[in-house]
Amino acid sequence: MKRLEGKHAFKSGLIVLFALISFALIIAIVVRIGEFKKLSYDVNIKFDTTDVIYLTNKLPISDAIGKSYTGTGMEKNIAEYKKFVVTNPNEGKIEYEIYLKKIENSKRDISSNYIKLYLTDDNDNPMKGFEKPKVNSYYDLYSLNNQPGSKLLYRGTLKAHESAKFILRSWVADTYIISSDLEDFSFDIDVRIK
Repeated sequence: MKRLEGKHAFKSGLIVLFALISFALIIAIVVRIGEFKKLSYDVNIKFDTTDVIYLTNKLPISDAIGKSYTGTGMEKNIAEYKKFVVTNPNEGKIEYEIYLKKIENSKRDISSNYIKLYLTDDNDNPMKGFEKPKVNSYYDLYSLNNQPGSKLLYRGTLKAHESAKFILRSWVADTYIISSDLEDFSFDIDVRIK
């Protein structure tokens, strides 16, 4: 009788072990499918001109002028004004990140804490994180650990086939002391699925 109970307990233990292993495998498969679906998603970005901001030998200007710059007028060649559109071409909702990556060059670099940034929608409403009176500098943005040398500009969500339009203004702070050397701060704008 005890021998039958031992066999029954052994079989029950095997069934429980088999069920746990099966459950773990199902979870692993579901996670991998989710990762694959995420990797197969795409996001598009389109610029009015180029994806690079060049602040080479720009004269320092105030935050008030930089925030209101329209891409024309006396500020032309002093500040940068970049329009771009982020589009979700997928059938499902996505989370995305707009990030900046500094371009290394042979010129003397302007310190990143003097590079001011102001991000708005196409109606000139400040995006989240840019609505406060103090203007963000490039230095103030969060660094992305998995993108060395990159800074997070904005994080958002788009529904299927939805687009978001942005304007990024950038300038050299009026507290910067210019020199006679060629000075530069340039960076790319890019976007990725979060």
